[in-house]
Amino acid sequence: MSDLKDRVALVTGAGRRDGIGAAIARRLARAGAHIVVADICAPPTELLTAASGAWEELVALAREIEALGGRALPVRVDVTDSASVQAMAAQTQEAFGRLDILVNNAGAAIAPNPIVFMEEEAWRRTLEINATGTFLVCKYALPLMIDGERGGRVVNMASIAAERPKPFNAAYAASKAAVIALTRALAQEVAQFGITVNAVLPGDIDTGMKRWGMELEATSMEKTFEEVMSAIVARIPLKRFGTPDDVADLVAFLVSDAASFITAQAINLTGGREVT
Repeated sequence: MSDLKDRVALVTGAGRRDGIGAAIARRLARAGAHIVVADICAPPTELLTAASGAWEELVALAREIEALGGRALPVRVDVTDSASVQAMAAQTQEAFGRLDILVNNAGAAIAPNPIVFMEEEAWRRTLEINATGTFLVCKYALPLMIDGERGGRVVNMASIAAERPKPFNAAYAASKAAVIALTRALAQEVAQFGITVNAVLPGDIDTGMKRWGMELEATSMEKTFEEVMSAIVARIPLKRFGTPDDVADLVAFLVSDAASFITAQAINLTGGREVT
């Protein structure tokens, strides 16, 4: 019997088929969970940012989950809008009647720049999506978990940038540091309900968002994409980029019964990069 059989998971930021959220959803589905997959599925804005997920990709992911034997619900959500988040929680309750696992994966890096050149709107939107978005989803989804009286698991996606911030990326680093602080505070608040809360800090993971960032770096530093990529790999002791499946495997462990005594932790997943 699968470890997560018939548990219900909500994964935000799952709309890109090659992204971390989609990999997490597939991994939890293979373990037996039913999944609510959510993403904003919005067209590009005027601010420079990696593309968000598409509704067609989200629906296709839901069909993949169903092919694995689970139930799936694709949901459009803007994690910065409380009404949208409340609607997502209501849809989850209506469809499944419970919530056991919450993975706050929605995130963005918007218009990276030196602080003196950074647009104020880029700073605000980055913190709204990454920090406020995590707060709002926890605020409105956790009551489903608490009311179920079965305990539960929350995993918040932070980043190694929170501990090793890079130039031109202050807003992203600050927002992810806020996610870690939120995680540690929330873990203490909900421990009485048997709910654990942990943060995962991915390093250099091969995703569309990472490749977008490397392309920006190559352009700004007048280097080739290959030169930027090689320099990053050289700083990783394991000498490779991580994959979305690497992240998904760690999340699957943290939401399992095997991790029932792990809470309030910020766990690096970097191939050892933080020690170099």
